[in-house]
Amino acid sequence: MNQTSSPLLQLVCRPAQERDQAEVIEFCKGIWDGGDYVPEVWQEWLSESQGLLAVVETDGHVIGCSKITWMSEGQWWLEGFRVDPKYQGLGVGSRIHNYVTDWWLEQGDGTLRLMTKSDNFAVHQVCNKTGYVKTHEVCGYDAAPRAEPSKSFSPVIDFKEAVEFAMASESIQATDGLSDFGWRVGRLDESILEIYAGEQADHLHTFYWWQDRQGLLSVWENQDEDQRVLCLGVVACALKDMPALLTDARRLAAQGKFDSLFQIAFDIPQITSRLEAAGFEKHWKRSNAFIFEKKHPGKE
Repeated sequence: MNQTSSPLLQLVCRPAQERDQAEVIEFCKGIWDGGDYVPEVWQEWLSESQGLLAVVETDGHVIGCSKITWMSEGQWWLEGFRVDPKYQGLGVGSRIHNYVTDWWLEQGDGTLRLMTKSDNFAVHQVCNKTGYVKTHEVCGYDAAPRAEPSKSFSPVIDFKEAVEFAMASESIQATDGLSDFGWRVGRLDESILEIYAGEQADHLHTFYWWQDRQGLLSVWENQDEDQRVLCLGVVACALKDMPALLTDARRLAAQGKFDSLFQIAFDIPQITSRLEAAGFEKHWKRSNAFIFEKKHPGKE
């Protein structure tokens, strides 16, 4: 399973090791204009006991990587898919993608999802060849905090009650039960709420009731250079109430002295029109992102 080949390269795919970090950091310098996040999280990924962090090498040198992350029971996320720019177009990406997908088919269950740019046609092609299906389109929206008083939010204590409310809400039904949990999209359930509200979560969410259980909101903090950003995840309510809930989220951000708000939103009129009504603007100007998913054939 580990050894494979290309017409031009002899490639080996394997689980990542400590010694791979330096080469990963080096080739990531040429990705995203030097702003790639993978070097920052590599050690954390390497220490995780669930999922898989994999690399592909040629002649003993690492030239690509990919990561499968366990999110909650039956939910997995594919991320960190990178190929050294010097080796792109030589089938390296296909090899590492096939390797991690095969691992998940052997070790995983449920659903494996990923997010990629809408103009990343090479990844789209690889996904289509390996049985992934494009299910949704998402886009980043942002807004400025609104310096007005608000007492609309109270902490969630009972996650079971929160999930039941959210899954019955019009806004979550419009997204097929999916929400963003910090650049990872998953289906809302009690397990995932408990995990992302826990201290060990990489994006620690705070879950709030809005307007005496008329809505549900999750938020987490992100540091973007010298800016504090309040990110929105779960937004559950009646569609008619969404503009008011989102406007109150802007007030919540002002109370917490955040510089801005951001949400990865599903690009459907039921959602985007409410964001715009609450003063949010499209942040990703050039392209959206696609969500692909693969259902496990034997362990759903």
